[in-house]
Amino acid sequence: MEPRIQYAQTADGANIAHWTLGEGPVVIQLPSVPFTHIQLEWSDPDWSAWYRALGEGIRLVRYDARGCGLSAATGTAYSLDEMVLDLRAVVEKTGADTFSLIAPVQAGPIAVAYAARNPGRVSKLILWCAVSHSDELRTTSFEALRVVSHTDWGLFTETAAHALVAGWDEAEAAHRMARIMRESSSAEIHEAVLNGFLSEDISADLAAVRCPVLVAYRMSGTSPLPVSARYLASAMRTASLLPFPGSSLLFVVSDAPKIAAAFREFLLAGGPGERQGALSGFHTMLYTDIEGHTAIIQQLGDERGRAVLREHERVTREALVAHRGTEVLARGDGFLVRFATAQDALECAAELQRALADASAELPVELRVRVGINAGEPIREGDELHGAAVKAAEAIAARAEGGQVLVANVVRELAAGKSFAFADRGHAPLTGLDEPVRLWELLWAHAAT
Repeated sequence: MEPRIQYAQTADGANIAHWTLGEGPVVIQLPSVPFTHIQLEWSDPDWSAWYRALGEGIRLVRYDARGCGLSAATGTAYSLDEMVLDLRAVVEKTGADTFSLIAPVQAGPIAVAYAARNPGRVSKLILWCAVSHSDELRTTSFEALRVVSHTDWGLFTETAAHALVAGWDEAEAAHRMARIMRESSSAEIHEAVLNGFLSEDISADLAAVRCPVLVAYRMSGTSPLPVSARYLASAMRTASLLPFPGSSLLFVVSDAPKIAAAFREFLLAGGPGERQGALSGFHTMLYTDIEGHTAIIQQLGDERGRAVLREHERVTREALVAHRGTEVLARGDGFLVRFATAQDALECAAELQRALADASAELPVELRVRVGINAGEPIREGDELHGAAVKAAEAIAARAEGGQVLVANVVRELAAGKSFAFADRGHAPLTGLDEPVRLWELLWAHAAT
């Protein structure tokens, strides 16, 4: 039996259609705006099977975004604040103090913004093939389809459903999805979404998310590409990556039972603080700092300067994900990261410097970053790390020049025999430490002979 559809009114007067299924901890599945129709989905065998599999043992809530599907609104600009108002209205209707969120594709920024701005309310967050900005959708294929959407909405939905959403191998499912897409929205709303909340900068919200996050994605995805998932995981310190085969943007086709099981395992396992146990043991700490950060802002102005810093953040976080680094602290001009091994930290530092050198060719200024690496046993207080190991990493970075990686002697010893090349830079006094530390420069453009 189909769940009963109800309405929740937002603070600005939009009426949001939603339904609730089952009993247990509350999980809200957000709409992939603007392609959402909670009634038509129940008539689709793939969608209805998904909801029944996912909803076992939980109270599943699903809603349509304003102006889409069965929801109503007038004069909406589809800004991020408006999208958050939709989710807030549904949350209030559930009466739940805490809940989890599942955000597919375009819903990513909405869920991230809500979790960041309402700490303590969101227990867990799942991002599925999610994007942080509309640019991550705008591949060559997508832009070609977008031109079609302006002249023939039906042809656009049919082609997009086969090419991007369900995939050519799932022709029947794609045809059914095209109907949902066609009935749920319009070309005008699609454009408003791309130019509205999907074009807003959510980097500050990403860094502020504190609940456990699962970033799941398709390994052969084309719009967005897998790099979008890696960026999201690197931007949130509590996130982990989970890849699935295939290219479909839908979790209801191609391995749907496995995906539902993985989602349920993540949602129902442990509590919201499960990843916040005491940190103990030996870790390698990497500290970065942009050379001339203030001068860049003064030279380029706030807007262009911030664009350069966003590129620095993107490159850095991609390197962290690739080398299993855990982001501890992100500031406007640098990062503090911990690694389980010295080898991971050194490989990350080398890749970071190479990537920043390449990125600088496309920027109005050269991005030069100082890197310091130390190893030891940091002390954890909440989400922060303290102690001599952390202080030393920061002090070592302060002695480096832009484009240089300096490491403590203990790091060089841990990396012995692992094909890294170093140059001895002698003993140096470090701020906050009683004794001088012997420093080595990682020659990241060379391999050991």
